[in-house]
Amino acid sequence: MSANPLVTRELLFSYFTGQATVLQKQLIEKWVAESPLHEEYFYTCLHEWETQNLLFKADVESAITQFHDRFTDQATFLGESQAAQIPARKDKKTAGWKIVLVAASVLFLFLFGAWHVREEVLYKSYKTSYGEISQIRLRDGSQVVLNANSVLQVPRFGFGGRSRNVRLRGEAKFSVVHTPDDKRFVVMTDSVFQVEVLGTAFNLSARKSGTKVVLQEGRVKVLYKGKPSQPATTLIMAPGDLIKVDKRQKKLRVKRVQNPENYSAWRDGRFVFENTSLNEIKDLLHDNYGLTVVLDGTDVPTMSVSGSFQARSANELLQALSEILNIHIIRQDDQVLLVGKR
Repeated sequence: MSANPLVTRELLFSYFTGQATVLQKQLIEKWVAESPLHEEYFYTCLHEWETQNLLFKADVESAITQFHDRFTDQATFLGESQAAQIPARKDKKTAGWKIVLVAASVLFLFLFGAWHVREEVLYKSYKTSYGEISQIRLRDGSQVVLNANSVLQVPRFGFGGRSRNVRLRGEAKFSVVHTPDDKRFVVMTDSVFQVEVLGTAFNLSARKSGTKVVLQEGRVKVLYKGKPSQPATTLIMAPGDLIKVDKRQKKLRVKRVQNPENYSAWRDGRFVFENTSLNEIKDLLHDNYGLTVVLDGTDVPTMSVSGSFQARSANELLQALSEILNIHIIRQDDQVLLVGKR
């Protein structure tokens, strides 16, 4: 039960529907953070609201018609000779299966919508677009620099009090403050990789091509699972350690690097390559700028780059690569072709 007469069940329902004012939102968020009992009441009301408000209203008859049209289109696609062999009658068994399929689809949409709303309520999301870098200060004083095309999710309630858990999809530089009660700071990337720290500075990249963490200061514990069902392997990192997981090969590699700060040079619009292959740079251009890069020729895919390059845009980086490697760059919108000069 709410201990604050201003925070009522009706006000919380308004909050869930997005109709609360800015002051009301601040009141609710402060109230929830005051006590675990308040947080429990908040979730109780959230569950009640979710069960009372269907996010999708299904037109079953329309859905059945759409399923029928799909079956008809499929018969037409098979050809006139094959379509003629398909019975045209609708018996009760066929109608029953259609209803089951429609019901399953409606249930999926409802659960998906409910989960999406829950995520929006429970987590504040910081997002960057292609080519954008954003600086974030968390409530515990930790600093995060979010690289391009990345998402950081931070719990709206309880962060810094009972736990310091965040989610990352993309790349970010973390500078985590130490708390008097030694509360750990956890960055979760997916079901098989997470990073735990107390107070430290590190760069973490969690892209489709793989996950990579480089420690600059302090100590970090990495938990890695080859598969979600496997027990986690624990690795303790020291400054200068790099741990990389290639998602294509499902392998974890650990090595020492001389200049760990180079791995977060992107904060200053600088790229530092150390015998980096063009295939890796191709992934970087896709992750940071949304470009689809094609390497043309027999020599181009085997080329590698070393050095430091100042580039504030994709075009500046492409121009630098063209001059260093003596290759042609052909770009049309988001499509890029790298061709060796003959």
